[in-house]
Amino acid sequence: MRFLSVLFVFVLLACAQAQAAPLGSIAAVVNGEMITRYDLDNEVAAEAMRRGIDPKKAADAEKLDQLRRQILDGMINNIILTQEAKRMKVSVSDSEVENELQRILSQSKLTREEFNHQLQLQRTNEKAFKKRIHDGILRSRLLATMVGRKVIVTKEEVAQYYEQHHESFKSNQRVRFAIIVYPPTENAEKFAANISSGATTFEKVARSVSVGPRAQEGGDVGSVEWSDLDPSWQDRLSALTPGEVSPLFQVNGLKTQLKLLALESGSGQTLEEATPQIEKILKEPKLQERFVEYNEQLRKRAVIEIRL
Repeated sequence: MRFLSVLFVFVLLACAQAQAAPLGSIAAVVNGEMITRYDLDNEVAAEAMRRGIDPKKAADAEKLDQLRRQILDGMINNIILTQEAKRMKVSVSDSEVENELQRILSQSKLTREEFNHQLQLQRTNEKAFKKRIHDGILRSRLLATMVGRKVIVTKEEVAQYYEQHHESFKSNQRVRFAIIVYPPTENAEKFAANISSGATTFEKVARSVSVGPRAQEGGDVGSVEWSDLDPSWQDRLSALTPGEVSPLFQVNGLKTQLKLLALESGSGQTLEEATPQIEKILKEPKLQERFVEYNEQLRKRAVIEIRL
C-alpha cells in the first residue's frame, strides 16, 4: 500500500508521465501515480505460479481474472497508504531498512545467498524486496499513528485471555526444529506423502530439494526462542510431538513443512510478564477492523482510474 504526498507539482509531473506513456501500458492511475500493466503482470505471474494457476489453461481463466483484479486492488491500496504516509511526513531511513532485512535473515536463519536464491524463485530481487520493506515500515508507522491509537485492550480482556491460555505463556522456552521450503518447480505433495509413508525421510528431502535454511543439515535450524516464532508457527509446532512433521503450509508463497526435534518447556509467566504479548494478540483483530475503515476513507478521497 504505497502513498505519496499529493503536491500540485507532483500531480502535474505524474499526469504528464501518464499522458506520455502509451495508454495500453497503464493498468491504473492513483492520485496521478501510475500502475503499469508490466508491473501488474509481473505480480500476477508470480502469484499465479505460487497458487498453481496456469495462464495457458482455459479452465483457469476465471481464477486468473479474479487474481488479477485482487492484486490490482492491493497495489492501489499500497499506493494510497504510501502516499498518505509521505503526506503525513512519515520517514524511513536506509539503515532501518537494512536492519529489518538483517533481522529477517537472522530470524529465518538464511544466508544472504540462500535468501537471494529464494527471491529469484519468486521472480524478484533484493532491491525490490528492500523497497517493499521500506514501504511496509512506512505504512506500519502511519497505521500505528492513525489506527493503532484508536485500538484499546482493557486489563479485563488481558486477564480473561491469560486465564484461558496461561499454559501457553512461558519464559525461557526454546524449540529446536527443522524446515523444508519446497521450490515451486517441485511436487511438494508427493514429497510430503513419501515422508509421511516412510518411503523417505524429512532430512533426505531437505538435502535434495529444500531452498530453505540449512538444507544440507537436513533443515535443522537449531534451537530458537519460542517467543521469536510467528504465532502461526507456534500453533503448528505445538500440535506436534518430537519427531513428527507438520502438514504442508505456505510461507511467502512457497510450500513448507516443519519437523519438531525438541521442545524445552521453560517456566510459566506471570500475568504481568505475559501482558505485552497478550495485548499484541488481542489488538490484531481490532487493528484489522480499524484498518479496513481507515483504508475505505482514504480510497473515497482518492482519484482512482482503472484502465483494465
